[in-house]
Amino acid sequence: MRFVKLSRHTRLFTCVTAALCSGMTALANAQAEQEQSPWTLGVALGHGERDNPFVGSDDIRQNLVLDVAWYGERWFFDNGDFGVTLSEQPQHSLNAVLTFDNERNYYSSLSNGSSGIDLLSLRELAMDQGFMGPSIAGGEQNLDALSQSELEELVFVDVDSSLPERDFAASAGLEWLSLNAWGDVQAQWLQDVSGTHKGQSAWLAWSYPWLTQNSELSLTLGMEWKSRELVNYYYGVRESEQLKGRPAYTPGSAMNGVLRVAYARRLNEHWRLVGVAEHERLDSAIRHSPVVDRRHVNTLFLGLYYQFR
Repeated sequence: MRFVKLSRHTRLFTCVTAALCSGMTALANAQAEQEQSPWTLGVALGHGERDNPFVGSDDIRQNLVLDVAWYGERWFFDNGDFGVTLSEQPQHSLNAVLTFDNERNYYSSLSNGSSGIDLLSLRELAMDQGFMGPSIAGGEQNLDALSQSELEELVFVDVDSSLPERDFAASAGLEWLSLNAWGDVQAQWLQDVSGTHKGQSAWLAWSYPWLTQNSELSLTLGMEWKSRELVNYYYGVRESEQLKGRPAYTPGSAMNGVLRVAYARRLNEHWRLVGVAEHERLDSAIRHSPVVDRRHVNTLFLGLYYQFR
């Protein structure tokens, strides 16, 4: 039996959509999968958007998603995850996996407000520096009319105020999958092996599918623990990075909660209608960061998926 991986929510759209389109329920598709090619290749087109929790940042949008997976007798590749099956039973599987932390994706959308300081704080800093007086062209300086980047240039003259970017991290560890009549369970323990943050993470999720002949609706409840080192690297502010309005911050570990609803409907041999909505509650260690201004991260994708044969 081929065990189809439940997707980790941190894989922005690729793994979520891949899980939808490749067939999330191995129990329901075990006989059909025995005749399938080890390759899965597909593409999803539609509207995809994920909140970016950083202050003044752009939300992350993706309208095209590639789904590429290969499952051999023991080795597999699943949309960026590499792994080897260590043990496989009719309803359980233990894998060793290599994957990538995706918090780094948030930094790719910091084109607005790259300092991590919100508009209100920037205006207050500008007023403290006396910028409410006459402008160069004469008249009063209208701070409300200035954009985020203009305020940053005004407040931080000759100072690089941009929030320093963080690197991707490669993590390796163990993954346990269990497929049962009462639901599917995935557990992961990962350690940074790239030396980026030297932290760990753990993921535990339960998913239950409702199946019809041509469609599948699934509910997933999950929790992800992130170690102090991981959270501090991506959401902390080092002393060398602090500015007025951006104080130093050293958080502890975090536990995020995830609720996901996914739907896939088969239209014909190649096409499916797919959708996923996810709500992630951020732990206080992340929410209290001076560069974060959201308590939740929502993800939405709706579109059509084409699977090649």
